[in-house]
Amino acid sequence: MSTTPAPSRTPYASGRSAAGWSDVTIGIIAALPVEGAAMAALITNPVAVRVDGDPNDYRVGHLDSLEPARPHRVVLTTMVQDNTRNAATTCTDLLRTFPGIRCVIMTGIAGGVPSLARPERHVRLGDVVVAVDGVVDYAHVRERCGTEEPRRPVPGVSIELIHAAVRLQEMAYQGRAPQWSRWLKPSQEQPMAVFARPPASTDQLHYGDTLIDHPPLNASGHDKGRPKIHYGRIGCADVLLLDEKRRDHLAARHDVLAFEMEAAGIAAGAAGHGVGWFMVRGIVDYCNVHKTDRWHPYASLAAAGCVRGLLAECRPFPIWRKAPGSGVIALLPDHELDRLIELLDRLPELDLQAISRVALGWLTPLPESPPATLYELFTYLADLNAGADHVPPALALAEEIAVQIEHRLRAQLRRWIDQMAERLQILEVMRRHRALVEERRQRQQTASQEMPPVQPCLVIQIEGDGIDRERCEVRYWIQRRSAGWHPEPGDPRKTTFRRVELAMQAAIRHAETAWRDNNGPVGIEFLLPTELLHQAVEWWETELEAPTPTPLCLDYPVVVRSLDRMRAVYRHRVWANRWRAMWRHSPGHRPYWGRIGVTHADLGQWNARLRDDENITTVVLSASPKHEAGREELQSALNAGVPVILWDRRTPVEPDTARLIGRVARGDPTQLPHRIRALRTEAATALPDEQRRHLGWHLALLWDDPNRTVDDGRPQP
Repeated sequence: MSTTPAPSRTPYASGRSAAGWSDVTIGIIAALPVEGAAMAALITNPVAVRVDGDPNDYRVGHLDSLEPARPHRVVLTTMVQDNTRNAATTCTDLLRTFPGIRCVIMTGIAGGVPSLARPERHVRLGDVVVAVDGVVDYAHVRERCGTEEPRRPVPGVSIELIHAAVRLQEMAYQGRAPQWSRWLKPSQEQPMAVFARPPASTDQLHYGDTLIDHPPLNASGHDKGRPKIHYGRIGCADVLLLDEKRRDHLAARHDVLAFEMEAAGIAAGAAGHGVGWFMVRGIVDYCNVHKTDRWHPYASLAAAGCVRGLLAECRPFPIWRKAPGSGVIALLPDHELDRLIELLDRLPELDLQAISRVALGWLTPLPESPPATLYELFTYLADLNAGADHVPPALALAEEIAVQIEHRLRAQLRRWIDQMAERLQILEVMRRHRALVEERRQRQQTASQEMPPVQPCLVIQIEGDGIDRERCEVRYWIQRRSAGWHPEPGDPRKTTFRRVELAMQAAIRHAETAWRDNNGPVGIEFLLPTELLHQAVEWWETELEAPTPTPLCLDYPVVVRSLDRMRAVYRHRVWANRWRAMWRHSPGHRPYWGRIGVTHADLGQWNARLRDDENITTVVLSASPKHEAGREELQSALNAGVPVILWDRRTPVEPDTARLIGRVARGDPTQLPHRIRALRTEAATALPDEQRRHLGWHLALLWDDPNRTVDDGRPQP
C-alpha cells in the first residue's frame, strides 16, 4: 500500500499579515507548478494563506523533524516565473511575510551531468542532487585576459541541513534503506498517479545524435527503479543549457553535478536576510536538445521526498521568542519550558481536536491551521486570556490531558500544573477546576460502560435535489479512529441518481486513505431521508472500473440512518432514551413486531403499545417501506425514537422469515451489523437460482446511534 499522503482540499486563510504563523521556521520555494504540487503532496495539514501586500500564494503546514513531537512548521510557495531575478524577489517576499523563517529550501528539477569516465558520479534521470557544497553562479564572472573567473561565491548554506545530509549518507553506508524513498511510490489514483516513475527505457543518454549506454547499475551505485542521491555542487545561471560540450566544460571547471536557473537568486535573497539556505534538485534531462518533460513529475516528487527526508533528520529550528507578555509561556524560564516539552514528548498519541474542545468548550478560538502536536497547541493557548472561570486555556488543556494518561505521567503533569498555578496565584482556582474535570471523567466512564465504543466509519448522506427528481447531493464524513465521535467532512458533490455510485466510490477511497494505518473494523452508514430508506444501498457497487464491480456489503457492514430524524432535534430526547435502553445490563434488543400476518390491524393501537414501552429498542416491520403498511410502521417507529429497525424488502413478511429475523437480532447488539453482513455475503456467494430467495439479499437494517450526528449545514427545526 502506498504511503504517500493523500491529496486533500487545502483549507484557506487570509489576512493583513502573517502574524498568526510566527512559528513557521522553514520556507520552501518551487519554481514550477509541478514542483510545488509534488512538495504540497508531502506536507501535512496544508493551509492556504494569502497576505495583503504580498503577491505570493502560500501553503503552511508541517513536516517531520528529528524530534517526533515537534515537527517543523513550513511554508511553501511557487514562483510565477522561473528565473534568478524572480527567485530572489520571491525569497525576499517570503522572508518579509514570515520573519520567523530560519532556513529557505529550494526544491524542484534540474539538468544532470552524466559521467561515463567516473561512474560513481554518474547522474541519471530521477536522481536527486543535494547541494551540500552550495551553488556556483557560473554567469557571475570577471573577464580578464580572455578568461572568465567566478566572482564572489554565495555564502550561507544551512549548516543544519548539511548535518542532516551527513546523517542520510551515514544511513546509506550502513545499508539502511532511505526512509524518504517510500514517498516515491504514489497511488495509482489521480492526482497522485501523475508522479509515477517513467519506464527505464525513457532514460536515454545522447551525445549529439548518438545514443550512448549508461554505465552498469552496480558500477554507478544505482538500485533498479530507485533514485540515487548525489551530494555536491549545483551550477546556476539565467541560461537554459542545451549543449553537451558546454555542460561538460562547466561541470569540469566548477565541479558541479547539475544545472538549473533559480538557486543563486534564492541563495542571495536568503543570505541578504541572514537566513540559511539549501538546494535539492531532481534530475529531468541531460542539458541537451533531447530534453523532454517526461520526467518532470517524478523528479519533482523525488526532490520533495528528499527534502522531507532531510528535514526528518534535522532538529526543529528554535522559534524566535515574542516580546514578554502575560501568557503562560512568557512566565516560564527556559528550564521550565524544557520540562514541559519533555513531559509532552512522553505522552501517548491523543486526539488533539477532541481534547482541546472538551477542555476549552466552543468559545475559545482555535488556530486556523490544526495543531500537529500538543506542544504547538499548548503554545498557542498560552497566549490566550482566561475566561470567566479564571482558568488559563493552556492549563485547562493540561488538566484534560492529565485525566487521559496513565497514573505516573498524570502525577508528573499535575505537579507541573500546580507549579504554574502557584506562579500565577490561581492555585485554588485550578483545584476547583480539577475537581470538575475529575467529576466529568467519572460520568464519562460510567456512560462508556453502557455504550458501544466508537469505531471508524464513513457516513454518506444522499438527498434529492427537491426540484430536479433526477439529481441529488452527496455529502460524507470520515470518522478516522476509535476515540470519540469527531467526523471530518469531505467535499459535497452534486450528481444524478444514476451516477451516485461514482460519488460514493470517491468518498470510500478518501476514507480508505484516511484509514490506511487502521487495522480494526470499519463500517459505512447511509444517512437518508425517509423516502430513500427503502433503497438497497448495501448492494450498490464499488470498483466500478473493474471487470466485476464489487457490492458494498462484501467489504463493509452497511446500515442506513434517518436524516429526517437527525434534523428533528425535538425528537432526540426519546431517541437517546431508547438507545440507552439497549445498552443497559445486560445489553440486548427488546424487539417489537410489526403487524405481521394480521390483515388491516389497527395502526393506532400498534403505535400506542410501542409508545407505552420505552424499553423497546428494535422494531421489525411487517413490510418494506415501499408499501403503505411498512411505511406507516417505519414512520411511527422513527417518531417514537426506535434506533434499530429491520425489514424484509419482499412484501409481505412471512412468519418463517420473521422467525429467522428474530434469531439474527438476538445476542450482542454491537454484532448485529456484522451478522447481517454475514447473511449478505452468504446470499452473494450462493448459487444464482438461490441468491434471490436468500434473506441476506433482502434484509435491510436501520442502525441509528443518536450520539453520532453530523452537521450537514442545513437548518434544524
